Amino acid sequence: MKHFAANYVFDGRTFTKNCRLSFGDDGQLILVGKENSGFEEKERMIFYNGILCPDFNIDLLKENKLPLREFLMSLGLNFADSSMLPVVLLENVDLQTLNFTNETIAKEIY
Repeated sequence: MKHFAANYVFDGRTFTKNCRLSFGDDGQLILVGKENSGFEEKERMIFYNGILCPDFNIDLLKENKLPLREFLMSLGLNFADSSMLPVVLLENVDLQTLNFTNETIAKEIY
């Protein structure tokens, strides 16, 4: 199994703080953890500073005029829609207000 954790995971509806995503060796999403599950040590786990969310067209970030929560909700993202969606990391996000900064970037991590 592979595990990814971050300051927040956006599952399509809510932001969960210090959350973990767990994937089987076949790439299937097995678990979207609860709050603070990212602090539990797991073999093959990587912790990221930022927000993990289901994949989206990263070019939309440049066109975004909405606050982060509204932007992500507008995309209709949801891990439940497909257990094999790629995962994106939003870096350089204001983690206190959960909003974009001028340096915010997104990159696919899995």
